[in-house]
Amino acid sequence: SSGINAESQSGVDIHDAGKHPFLYVVKHDTAAEVGTVAREVIVDYLRGSGRMDRDGSNISILHNIGRCGSTLVTSMVSKTKQCHVLSEPIALMDVVNILTNKERAITRDAVEYFHLLKEVLVLLTPDPDKKYFIKTHSQIIYLLPLFHQVMPGMKEAYMHRAMRPTVTSMLRAFSDMGPFWIMEKIFIPQMPKNVQKLWLENRVAEFGNSIIIMTLANIHLYLNETKDRNDMKSFSYESLVADKYAFCKSLFQELGIGVEHVDLALTAMEKDSQKNSVISKAKTGASKVEVTEEALEWGKTIGRTLGVEMDGHDYRISNIQHSWNSQT
Repeated sequence: SSGINAESQSGVDIHDAGKHPFLYVVKHDTAAEVGTVAREVIVDYLRGSGRMDRDGSNISILHNIGRCGSTLVTSMVSKTKQCHVLSEPIALMDVVNILTNKERAITRDAVEYFHLLKEVLVLLTPDPDKKYFIKTHSQIIYLLPLFHQVMPGMKEAYMHRAMRPTVTSMLRAFSDMGPFWIMEKIFIPQMPKNVQKLWLENRVAEFGNSIIIMTLANIHLYLNETKDRNDMKSFSYESLVADKYAFCKSLFQELGIGVEHVDLALTAMEKDSQKNSVISKAKTGASKVEVTEEALEWGKTIGRTLGVEMDGHDYRISNIQHSWNSQT
């Protein structure tokens, strides 16, 4: 693969998203593009070129709760070669870091946030004649109220999984990467204020509980956003396992990818989509860590407060709307 690199100026802290929101590490399959440019220069260029007039009709985005098969789905889409694939672009995470640090809540009417998100999306998807597929990091859900406002033509979908396997998978993948207080300090403050308050009132200083509250915040935001929308369908990991062909066909129809590519896409299931990462199946599968029953029951109670219903041994989300299959 090839990369396009632009060196930053001496003394620039490339990790300071607040000062340098236009530093990008964009994953285009295996290639990486890196660049640092002053925001005002970028904005002037985008507006002068007319690129900001796009409605996003060439973009599909997959929101997700994390550890739910979304990376596998991204590999499926990539197999078809019908879309330019971007997996968890850091630029969008930078937008989350910037906007969740502001006093103003991220809501549909937060017009002062529109330009930053749209600028980033236009830069991530520069060619209006190409199709793009963006698989987001789970924290990008905090921007959910804004996407349809800034690019109403964008196709959005949502992927989720039952709470027990999701939390267990996250524990096996991430609980050894640092102490609990780091998780709490970095990720809890990004949640909506009402969920932060709920956490403070019911706080349990365990990794499992912190993962549950963040997952509930994610689902809560999706449910709120789709109360008056029927154009963002959900897809569950369980439905993928139950009928992989039907799942892939339905998803591709949502994304505008021809169903003739389904068989090719399904070959992605033959390999571990996280094989070369610290969260590969081999590494997480070797762990015996499990989420506790106490944590799950705690989450079920908190979930009801947020309008999230769970049932069954695996604590499946039973009130997810717009699912392609009512059984999932």
